[in-house]
Amino acid sequence: MNFAQTLTFKGKNPVVTLLEKVYSTGVKLTTSAMEELETQIHHLPDLKKWFVEIFAKPA
Repeated sequence: MNFAQTLTFKGKNPVVTLLEKVYSTGVKLTTSAMEELETQIHHLPDLKKWFVEIFAKPA
């Protein structure tokens, strides 16, 4: 976790927090919830579907 906090991208450090909650598997988003998330994801051209750039909402 400390290593992740020291990373930088374009001069900015990530927000890193430890989650200790156990999440259920097999949970799916509704169509409207997924559409909201898709507005923050940019699929990189000529790469497989899992190569994406994710933009955070401004705080």
